[in-house]
Amino acid sequence: MIKLKSAKGAVWSDAERKAWRMPEDLTVSEWADRYRILDAKTCPEPGPWRTDRTPYLRGPMDAFCNDAVEKITMCFATQCGKSEALFNMLAYAIDQDPGPTLFVYPVEKVAKRVSYNRVIPMIRMSPRLAEQVPALGDDLTKVEYNLKNMIITFAWSNSPASLSERASRYLFRDEVNKYPAFSGREADPLALSGERTKNFWNRKIIDASTPTTEDGYITQELNKSLCFKYHVPCPHCGEYQLLLFPQVKFKEKDRDPEKIKTGRLAWYECAACGRRIPDHAKGRMLMRGVWCPEGLKIAATGKIKGKLPRSSHWGFHLPSLYSPWVSWSDVAAEFLKSKGTINLLMNFVNSWLAEPWQQKLESRTSDELGRLEGDYMVGTIPEDVIVLTAGADVHGDMKDCYYTIRGYTPGAARSYLIRAGRVPDLPDLDGPFFKTPYAKKSGEVLPVRLGCVDSGYRTAEVYKFCRTRRAQLRPIKGKDHLSGLPYRASRIDRYPGENKPIPGGLVLYHLDTSFYKDKIATSMSNSLEGEIEWYLHADVTEEYKDQICGEHKIIKLNKRTGGSEHVWVPVTAGAATHFLDCEVYAAAAADMLGVWMMTGTRKVAPAKTAGTLKDAGGEKPGWLIGR
Repeated sequence: MIKLKSAKGAVWSDAERKAWRMPEDLTVSEWADRYRILDAKTCPEPGPWRTDRTPYLRGPMDAFCNDAVEKITMCFATQCGKSEALFNMLAYAIDQDPGPTLFVYPVEKVAKRVSYNRVIPMIRMSPRLAEQVPALGDDLTKVEYNLKNMIITFAWSNSPASLSERASRYLFRDEVNKYPAFSGREADPLALSGERTKNFWNRKIIDASTPTTEDGYITQELNKSLCFKYHVPCPHCGEYQLLLFPQVKFKEKDRDPEKIKTGRLAWYECAACGRRIPDHAKGRMLMRGVWCPEGLKIAATGKIKGKLPRSSHWGFHLPSLYSPWVSWSDVAAEFLKSKGTINLLMNFVNSWLAEPWQQKLESRTSDELGRLEGDYMVGTIPEDVIVLTAGADVHGDMKDCYYTIRGYTPGAARSYLIRAGRVPDLPDLDGPFFKTPYAKKSGEVLPVRLGCVDSGYRTAEVYKFCRTRRAQLRPIKGKDHLSGLPYRASRIDRYPGENKPIPGGLVLYHLDTSFYKDKIATSMSNSLEGEIEWYLHADVTEEYKDQICGEHKIIKLNKRTGGSEHVWVPVTAGAATHFLDCEVYAAAAADMLGVWMMTGTRKVAPAKTAGTLKDAGGEKPGWLIGR
């Protein structure tokens, strides 16, 4: 045992020496480079921590040591090191500036897993941190560490008790956008956990997450902060710039994601000089990178021009383009794989670009939809249309029934609104659906091959009406989401007293309305940004256009799981969306007919009588290809 003597000859033990040891003059990044050891079980590159591997983490980590900064917001893409940055801040606090700490995760399972698999190994593998572990192993549990110099508590957002247990100087909240809005009858978990820090004048609150929508917490907090973005110099011209997705380039002929990824066919184009920047140059660019607040510029020397604004809330934004483990080709390939599917594209925008998702339909107006009007009149059919489908919306609080009729070209490459309107009552749908002739200029007349009628209201009347034209009408019932399928068939006509279907009886179709609204929204967006594939006739009414734009897609937090779900809701309370519902049903009818695989070289037969699930499309649903 080493013994030190004071000026008066007193002898200090090792424990006393450690207790009176002055904090080192280190930043978080310097401490991590000196003392942090990465575990081989959980890290792709185990061994001593090196901040130079991910230089962009130096900014947010060292902000933790800035006495003027009280709150740090990290809006990062996935797998860029934000969680490791939080662990380094925690480790620094344990060794250099201890204080009661609260670490919050979305759900209990994640909190306990991170505690046991990530934080405890970090503490035990660093000799400096291991000194703070008491001799009794019971002092380290999955939810609380009773260290020699501080207490660390792990909590989860949907447990008010765990959030309000004790006061905390340090508050770490990871993946905050996955927190539920409220925890039962208690306050918002973010507000509830924040209350734990208000008695500490030197408190630190660190929030980290990938974004979801513009209304998400991390995006809102980033907008409130002094927002820093990481600028890197071009290896050719030296101009400092942000790494932005539009500058990731690849040849137009090379649009196969797998080919681009394996062949490394993409490159980054400097926004200043236009020269190609290969993947191997990224490391040098990152080493010379500078975090710069929005509104300021960087000189060629790497120094920020102007005075740094004063703020106690610093925010940091970083997309995957900066990750040393992600190539330009990885980003390009992921985009090409995602761009045709709403959910995948949203994941790319959130998890790769670290940008909030904004469903393009949300910003649509009736004036914009005017650009989709074709040069054909209501009731007439363009020459390339091969089949007509229809949808009808029935409501219990009114007699009027809304309807749309839409024509499809071979392969469903384009669709045209043929007619939209309303009739006084359900039986009156017979007129526009089956008694009105719809003709091309060539004189060819096409009938409505299949119509879907909403049976959510006035169910018995809808069933009766559909039975009168069983080969051409199908009752449907909409649902926000179905498990894996856009539609599903179920028999409703059964023998009295028996659970046995009647052969040739009526079949009810359950529709995933969110799927078809996504499909329509994508077609509208593609049409407004490029070649039109979703047409309106020249006589379309403002009422129709207003109702088509009456809903938008939002991200709603699931209170039970802490996760998020995508839902379509009215733009304004009580907004009418009857025509949008009709278009959903007409699109479903096209899928039931298999329009996507029609070539136009053969005559289209009417839909079969829905007497069996095979006839109803329940056995071999062709729409599954490409979903």
